[in-house]
Amino acid sequence: MYMHLSYRNYSEHTVRNYVKEMNHLCRYYQSNPENINEQQIQHYLFYLSETKKFGPNKLTVAMASFTYFYCNIAKTPEKIKRLRSPRIPDRVPFVLAPQQVFQFIEALPKFRDKVIIQLLYSTGIRVSECVHVRKQDINEHRMVIRIPNGKGQKDRYVPLSPMMLQQLELYDKQYNPEDYIFYGRKKAEPMCRATVNRIIRNANFVLKTKETITPHTFRHSFATMLTEEGENLYTVQKILGHKSFHSTLRYIKAAKTELKSCVNPLDKIYADNV
Repeated sequence: MYMHLSYRNYSEHTVRNYVKEMNHLCRYYQSNPENINEQQIQHYLFYLSETKKFGPNKLTVAMASFTYFYCNIAKTPEKIKRLRSPRIPDRVPFVLAPQQVFQFIEALPKFRDKVIIQLLYSTGIRVSECVHVRKQDINEHRMVIRIPNGKGQKDRYVPLSPMMLQQLELYDKQYNPEDYIFYGRKKAEPMCRATVNRIIRNANFVLKTKETITPHTFRHSFATMLTEEGENLYTVQKILGHKSFHSTLRYIKAAKTELKSCVNPLDKIYADNV
C-alpha cells in the first residue's frame, strides 16, 4: 500500500496515515486485509467510534484508508460500498486576536521559535509546509514565498510581508541555514513537525492558555483576519491552498465583521438612560 500511494504522489502525511489505519485493522483481526469482510469492517469502525472514541475526522481518515485499499489495490469495492462517512460538525474555527498572537510570540524564548510562529501567522501556511520552506522559495523581489507540493501536491505562492522578510534576514544571519529555512539536527534535513508542535505546546503551558493553541490556530487566525479586513474570499482561498471554496467560507462565520456593526441592547439602554 505504501508503494502504491507513493507512486500516485500522495503526500507523506496521507501515506503514513492510510498505512497506519490499514495496519491497525489487520492487527485487530489478526488477518490479511483481503480476508476481512464487509461486516468486519463495519464492526471495526463501530469499535473505533464507541470504544476508542474516535471523532468524525479520525473516522473519516480510517474510512478513506479502507476505501482506497479495497477500491484501488484489492479491487473489491463491494466491501466498502455501504460505508457512510460520519457527519462532521460545522464548527467555527478557534482564532486568536492579534494582541494574543503578539503575546504568544513574545513569550517564546528562542528567536528561531518566534520566526516560525511569525511565518505561520503572516502567511497562513500549514506546519508541514512551513518546515519545508527552502531558501530558494523566498522571493524578496516579488515579495512572495513559493510553497511547492502543498496539500494535494499543488504549488502556490503566499504573500511575504516586509516585516517577515526582515525577520527572515535576521534569522539567516543568526542561524545560517543552507537549504531548509528551519532545519533539523542536520542542516540538509527539514525540521520535524513534532518540533513545532512541541514549541507551541510548551508555550501553551507557560502562558496557561484556556484554549489549546496548535500550529493550525495561526492559519485560522490569519484567514479570519484577512476576512475581517475585507479581503476577497477567492484571494483567501488561493493563499490558503483550499481546493474547495466551502472550506474558505467557514472563516466568514469566525469573522466578527457583522457583529461589530450590531447595536448591543445592554449598551443601548444604559446609553439612553444614564
